[in-house]
Amino acid sequence: MWAFEAALDANRLAYAETGFIGVRKLANRGTRIHLEATSLLAVCLLRQKKNTEAKRAIREVIQNLDDIASDRSRHKFQKRFIERIEQECILAELIGTDTSPLDAAEMHRHAVRLVQYNSDNEILRLIGNAVPSSSIKLLQDVRHYSIKLLPLPDRKLLPSPGDTEKPLSVGKRTAAVLKRIAWKSLCDPDSEVYKLWSKKVPAVFNGGYFAGALATTMAAWRIGIPIIGTGVAAIAMKSSAEVFCEFAKPEGMMIDRSERDEE
Repeated sequence: MWAFEAALDANRLAYAETGFIGVRKLANRGTRIHLEATSLLAVCLLRQKKNTEAKRAIREVIQNLDDIASDRSRHKFQKRFIERIEQECILAELIGTDTSPLDAAEMHRHAVRLVQYNSDNEILRLIGNAVPSSSIKLLQDVRHYSIKLLPLPDRKLLPSPGDTEKPLSVGKRTAAVLKRIAWKSLCDPDSEVYKLWSKKVPAVFNGGYFAGALATTMAAWRIGIPIIGTGVAAIAMKSSAEVFCEFAKPEGMMIDRSERDEE
């Protein structure tokens, strides 16, 4: 499962999908491993725009959350799962929006202006407003089809649909997913960006390093909406390397043994 999740993070989707399907066949229904494999399969299907299959997998996970006996682990897994699915709904509709090459230099210039004149929340609203309406539609579909099946006390812990679809909320989710896929480019200790950033070398802030890394990542994922990368570049420029990279570090879907031992 860890290997297949790593393949998913590397966007090796065909291999990951085959792996998760195989784990589901081997693991008994009602086990945590079957539930985790189903949740990661749902992410894999969303990435491939297999939305009908993805919604069925999401629904199956929601219906079987009680397979996790510990209340603490169940709530932790439920929170991770819903947050990840909402991020992936946005990512799924961002993939394929590249209509023209991104101009990293122009992204950097805009990012500098955002740093100078805008708060973090204003930047996040700009990002949220740039997200395609199809992402919001997919979020609504997934909520209607599956998340409404949560018990009422659990649903009350979630933001209301109206709040979820506001630009600030959408911007937060979009920034989170872009940080996730760009984390290695920005936060790999061996990368030039991170080396300069962690030492607060001025060149990293005025030389377009952040915009360049994000433009490269977005091109690899076929995401062609510059303001999204520009906004995340601005947020990174306003943060220290340690704070940004700790916050942006991708979190796995599975609850590992060390977390279980805390129960």
